[in-house]
Amino acid sequence: MTGAAVIEHEARVGREFLRVSLEDLAEAMETRQSEYANPDEPLKFKIYRGLPRRPLTTRVHRRLTGVEALDEQALSTLLRYGYGISRQEFDTNGTWPYHRMVASARCLFAVQLYVCLAEGVHHYDAPHHSLVRLRAGDHRELLARATGSTGAPPQAVLVLSGLFSKAAYIYRDYAYRLCTQEAGLLTGNLDLVARSMGLRAHVHHQFVDEPVNKLLGLDPDEEPALVVLPLHLAGADPGIRRREVAETAAALAGTIEPIEPYVVRSGLRVAQACPTLTAVNRASLRTDTGGFATAEPAAPALPAAEPLAPPRTAAPEVDLAQVLRARDSGPGIFRPVASQVDGAELWARLARVRTGVSSDAVPAGAPVPVEIFLTVGDLTGIPAGCYRLDQGTGALHPVRPATPDTGQGGTDALTAIERVTIPGPVFRNMNAVVHLVVDRDWAFDTFGDRGYRVLNQEAGLLAHRVCVAAAAQGVSGRIVNAYHADGVRAALGLTEQRHAPVFQILLARTGPGGRVIVPVEPEGAQ
Repeated sequence: MTGAAVIEHEARVGREFLRVSLEDLAEAMETRQSEYANPDEPLKFKIYRGLPRRPLTTRVHRRLTGVEALDEQALSTLLRYGYGISRQEFDTNGTWPYHRMVASARCLFAVQLYVCLAEGVHHYDAPHHSLVRLRAGDHRELLARATGSTGAPPQAVLVLSGLFSKAAYIYRDYAYRLCTQEAGLLTGNLDLVARSMGLRAHVHHQFVDEPVNKLLGLDPDEEPALVVLPLHLAGADPGIRRREVAETAAALAGTIEPIEPYVVRSGLRVAQACPTLTAVNRASLRTDTGGFATAEPAAPALPAAEPLAPPRTAAPEVDLAQVLRARDSGPGIFRPVASQVDGAELWARLARVRTGVSSDAVPAGAPVPVEIFLTVGDLTGIPAGCYRLDQGTGALHPVRPATPDTGQGGTDALTAIERVTIPGPVFRNMNAVVHLVVDRDWAFDTFGDRGYRVLNQEAGLLAHRVCVAAAAQGVSGRIVNAYHADGVRAALGLTEQRHAPVFQILLARTGPGGRVIVPVEPEGAQ
């Protein structure tokens, strides 16, 4: 069997799960459980007992500025704005009380953040803004070997994992989609915060799993590592390149002692309750860095219609820390209020969200492998309609639906999206809707079953940047998975099944919706 044939064979599990989780929501939600009075509901946060703790300084600056080293102050700032708690919200249900700097389905926050420094490996305890040390010692080189890369030692290596039970108690197998999406969202935020602090991140979706999970003391069925993210100072040349000699998972895992940190158990056992999730996750694991690959996806053909030239003026600069504190996904029922949103400014922000990302999914220098479609309802300066954002020029290309409308008098672009969205959010006064489209054949042909992770994580990275661009203008960004993918594909003028709309983001100004919102500010903020 050739290498290409092996990849195609391996990707069958991932392809089938993408079909179900994206295009057959009825099947995907067959086992969905209530979030209310659910006996399998886990604790809100992962809790370790009996391990050394390192409290981080609460004197976190209100603005992000460049640093010369990842010292105590810088590390605290990075983690606070990267994945810290931003506010508490109280409503009649009381089910979504804790919010962080990134979005999460029903505020479950299944993704966990680990910090590997020269002195040890830690778990980030967000509610206490502290680090829990899992093991001592410098293991940054081991993580570099696990990713099949070499170069200058990073200041730190962040590892993101998916604690499946946090989402699976409601969503069962579908939790795999949510966890990989949210790993991408968090990766996107950590990258933005690091960049604002003068640090440079490189995203590794590809690594041999066994040594990384063993290093962190993780059960790969219950909480596998999903992303490895080394951080270097921006002024230094990290020199990241492929190792000439392939590494194997077994050999690397054999160089470290196992640990079994005591974690307060809660929630269900995913390996028992979620057989499909477990099968897809196991199929994605890698045992040898020699098979790692990169490639660029096949983009959809640009529409023939005359594009709208990009804005001549750049969007005004904003302080990222302030934007992250203000970012939100709107109330439980997403109900836009009539408002004027500067379309040219939003357009200018969206035109640059794909730049500056360094990832092992594509060749060096290539843009994020995700296409942006913008459906305009009410934005000043942009006519209502559906557009594709040109990666190269920033122009907006008007698109026509792939299937002609047969209704009386035609259907406007926003209504076409509303019709293929499962009822819930209100579309009246919607400013815009963003869809992120990936080439699923690229993902599975290049990465095998791990392609499911890669396409969701790459798109999630960009989705967070879209939400931040909206928040910079006081607009809420609600990520909605409840849509009919084939209908969205047709509304966006896409004619090939390989191009999959994996994120739908509603953009509008919203009211509080019956919430009492209490910001969580660091003590002694400057």
